[in-house]
Amino acid sequence: MKKAASVVLLLLLWVLVAGCESQGTPARVHLRVFEVPTDVLRLHTSNESPYKLADSAYAVSIVSPNELNAMLRTPGSGPGLLTDTTRVINDWPATTDAWVYSPSYARADTLYTGGGVGYLGVRDQGGQLELHLDYLVNHRGPQGQKLVESKIVYQYRYPEGGVLLFHAPADTVAGIPRQHVIAFEVTRTAAPAENPDILAFR
Repeated sequence: MKKAASVVLLLLLWVLVAGCESQGTPARVHLRVFEVPTDVLRLHTSNESPYKLADSAYAVSIVSPNELNAMLRTPGSGPGLLTDTTRVINDWPATTDAWVYSPSYARADTLYTGGGVGYLGVRDQGGQLELHLDYLVNHRGPQGQKLVESKIVYQYRYPEGGVLLFHAPADTVAGIPRQHVIAFEVTRTAAPAENPDILAFR
């Protein structure tokens, strides 16, 4: 009888712990998508051999916010930001997520289309943030040509204070090879309000 009670107690504790581990943590996710010359990307990434994702065109690098801003400010790096959005989430393992960009006829250098659709999650794991990403990404050039079409699957600890860059070879402009870059900058935040409208990308 005591043995059975002990087993039930252990099962209840396991369910409780598993439930706690599955909770998300409030976090603000700042997403920026852009193209940059390959040489500029290499100049501002400290790791010489970025981690290549399995079954993906993308590799992963970690940079500081200052390094990311330096890339975006590089003269002639164009086409500038394709997406710049912020979202507050509190979900684990993931919530559905998507972003898109389309041509801007005000500037000839932003005639790119594309986006990503998939899942995004953040949690606190042993005092450190853990990030879960699962996206299908599509990036097309000014004439509609397919430049990148690939999956991004990533679940690791997030380097707090840093920025995760996912980058893949894209097009070549004026003989200069370029990279498609997706930057995730995640910071802890207060719990989101109950109004679900604030969870939408702004």
